[in-house]
Amino acid sequence: MDFFKNKKLFDFLYDGKSFWEYAPSVTVEKEGNVITTTYLLADGLKVTNILTKYNDAVEWVNYFENTSDSDSKIISDLCDCSVNLPLPHEEPVKPSAYMRNIKDLTLIYNPQGSNHTYDEFSCHAERVQHNRRNGEIRVGQTKCYAPIGGRSSDGSAPFFNINKNGSGYVVAIGWTGQWNCSMTRNEDDILLKTKIEETNFKLLPKEKIRTSSIVIMPYENCDFNKAQNKWRNLVKNNFSLIGKKGRDKYCPVCASVWGGLKSSYILERLEIMKEYNLPYEYIWMDAGWCGGDTKPTPDEFEGDWAMHTGDWQVSSLIHPGELVDIAETIHKMGKKFILWFEPERVLYNIPIIKEHPEYFLSLPNAGNYLLNLGDPTAFEYCCNTIGDLIEKIGVDCYRQDFNFQPLNYWRQNEAEDRRGILEIKHIMGLYAFWDYLLERFPNIIIDNCASGGKRIDIETLRRSVPFWRSDYECAANYPTEGAQSHNLSFNSWMPYSGTGGGRDYDIYRIRSSYSPGLTTNFAYSEHSKFGDDPQKLLWLKARTDELLKLRTLMDEDFYPLTKVSDSDEVWAAAQFDKPSLNEGAIQVFRRENSPSDTASFMLYGIDENALYAFTDADDNSEFSLSGKALSENGMTITLKDKPTSKIYFYKKQN
Repeated sequence: MDFFKNKKLFDFLYDGKSFWEYAPSVTVEKEGNVITTTYLLADGLKVTNILTKYNDAVEWVNYFENTSDSDSKIISDLCDCSVNLPLPHEEPVKPSAYMRNIKDLTLIYNPQGSNHTYDEFSCHAERVQHNRRNGEIRVGQTKCYAPIGGRSSDGSAPFFNINKNGSGYVVAIGWTGQWNCSMTRNEDDILLKTKIEETNFKLLPKEKIRTSSIVIMPYENCDFNKAQNKWRNLVKNNFSLIGKKGRDKYCPVCASVWGGLKSSYILERLEIMKEYNLPYEYIWMDAGWCGGDTKPTPDEFEGDWAMHTGDWQVSSLIHPGELVDIAETIHKMGKKFILWFEPERVLYNIPIIKEHPEYFLSLPNAGNYLLNLGDPTAFEYCCNTIGDLIEKIGVDCYRQDFNFQPLNYWRQNEAEDRRGILEIKHIMGLYAFWDYLLERFPNIIIDNCASGGKRIDIETLRRSVPFWRSDYECAANYPTEGAQSHNLSFNSWMPYSGTGGGRDYDIYRIRSSYSPGLTTNFAYSEHSKFGDDPQKLLWLKARTDELLKLRTLMDEDFYPLTKVSDSDEVWAAAQFDKPSLNEGAIQVFRRENSPSDTASFMLYGIDENALYAFTDADDNSEFSLSGKALSENGMTITLKDKPTSKIYFYKKQN
């Protein structure tokens, strides 16, 4: 990573000229793996670049401060990253009757963001292999990427894998708003520029802001999966809070309940879970519980609970004990409590709108208001209101949802010479709010939800985990192919995420959702007859125990063994390999209309000189395969029934 030394890492226009034309004074300080470079102009503009070195990557973030007593000049076209990344040489393409060899192509893999479809967070690597122009960037070509609506993984996610014949970079943009990325292929490198999409602002006297961060992980001699596993381990070891600072070692396995259910119903369900010793780690309460006069509702499809979003008081009509008794019962069971919030979205009729209109941004004829986290008083209100509720109730996991697009709220409320500032300060406020919660409650974890997985980026991953990564699984009987596909895609980009398992007592369905984190909805609704059949509860216990065993193998290397697809005529399979334990597991699904009862899969991380012992999770039967046979022929599996699933645990023998 020496190519970062003495390089200009960012660029912007200051009063219409490149910042570097002003020849700023430069101060460099080094402490451990952190390099702080400060640039100062004569008029008082100070730019601080903080670069952190990891074993396999670099990260930096920029801070801008107006140290003078008058307004700064206009900062525009602000690129927090503007660097040329070396790549193997490539000649401009000449017309030819022959398709180019894939090894000669420069490919960009960018995962599709959350859009409530089966292929969320898929970067279509398989399509690149078959359609070699898809994903290719040629010499002289520029490609641009951006999300929609101001949420960082809405439409397109801020992660990239740039690959040229086994060498390249994994790149992550750290901005939970409207980022923008462009890449231009030159003969010997690629010009990478990332930024907040629209910036044209002056800084007020003594005003200080931060902008987007960037993480770049170079790699060599790696195929796509190997590079992605280096990235997964980088995130796990250097960014995620899971397993660190007194927090849970793994993503939680949960039972969820609707927040509009009366406390008495919920307590009955908790007693059943206790009686049958269901090994859930968290009880997850969804929306429906807030609002001073909100009435009980049997499920999410009834009542006017949604009109109380932003009224952060527990409804005494639903929960006379204000949820304190619920949390105490959960804790006495040896479990923890997840509670849903959505502080940034406030309905037009909520009292706080009239009491403090200065806290909010609005749009004409819009029913939602945006809590302006960039406003100091609104930020303090948010911290105190949510923090005090967490403390009073006894919440162990704070779940933050965000169900609308904020971009126009920022852009339509800004002056022309302050464009970008509302977004910047809001996102700064979001990070500061989460950091405040993590400091005030040292063992708390944060669940990041935004209509599913529409706010997943490296800055949210360092503070939270997307336990509900997609709203695709909201339906009680969502297509199982989607859950299988999500496990093939999301796991390539992050070591920790979660989903839902539907509401059918079906082993194929729930196994399709086995992921590092899972919530089950069998006790969710008043309409669910939870506990009426002891056999169902024993089934639930067996499935949860099975996932808890599998989960211990999910946090190191991941390999999709099949392509992302929603076809019901194919198989789906994935491998989790844990080199630190010489163990792993394989998930296999023969879908409903698959014409073949046999499939072979080439496994990864196999030692040709070792013997591997496999255990079938269904009947604990065992068999062994040599590493040589696995390397040469793969693992052949026959499943006569359809749809059906298998889990095989394996261990490398001495």
